[in-house]
Amino acid sequence: MLTESLAESARQENEMQATHPTSSEVSPTMGTLIRTVGHDIRNKLGVLKNSIYYLNMKLGHGDAKVQKHLRIMGREVANANRMVADLMDFALSKEPLRRQSDVKAVIAEALSQATLPDGWEATTNLNDDLPALMADDFQLQRAFTNIILRIVEGAPEGSKLQITAKEQDGFVELGFGSAGLNIPQENLSGAAAPAASAGGTSLGMAVSKLLVEGHGGTIEAQRLARGGTVFVVRLPFLKERGKQVEYE
Repeated sequence: MLTESLAESARQENEMQATHPTSSEVSPTMGTLIRTVGHDIRNKLGVLKNSIYYLNMKLGHGDAKVQKHLRIMGREVANANRMVADLMDFALSKEPLRRQSDVKAVIAEALSQATLPDGWEATTNLNDDLPALMADDFQLQRAFTNIILRIVEGAPEGSKLQITAKEQDGFVELGFGSAGLNIPQENLSGAAAPAASAGGTSLGMAVSKLLVEGHGGTIEAQRLARGGTVFVVRLPFLKERGKQVEYE
């Protein structure tokens, strides 16, 4: 029964490749398996999320310890859901659906999705006259969210997130950094690659790299002058502002 189901799924996957392209490193059958298992896990996580919401309504307004553990449960369900999404994105990469994009709005949505822990502070320094991008807003938001989560995981509690954006040599250059994130110099070049013992944010950084490079951009980790680390993202922008023409 399972064999017949996988065979049928593989046949459907072959028919869907034109609209759902998979990475060249993933076979159609494996792509089907990843997508099927991923959706099944996310459905179960959705049930857990709804149960946590119900428990929070019934129990979350009294005992402080109950409130704390419900928040932990909710956060870990969100992290698990994000890890599944990252795995599916990494294994089943898709071409970006490009349209004229406001990078400031994308950054704001990424900050909203990341949900900084208590005690963290985020500051932004975004140039007012940033040019438009031809980009997939959802893919860039995912890339930026994963970068922010990598910083949060690697820096101590109560650190400060700094986000910058400026026009530089035909690119929009963005910086996501923190003085509290100390990546050793010898590890900077591999900071956006998945490790053998990768946790959620390690895979997330690999997905960020994949999505940014899919937009013709680059991402790299650099040391800040006064200590700490910044992830620098460079994305090409429109040649003529206000017009949907090909990018650099």
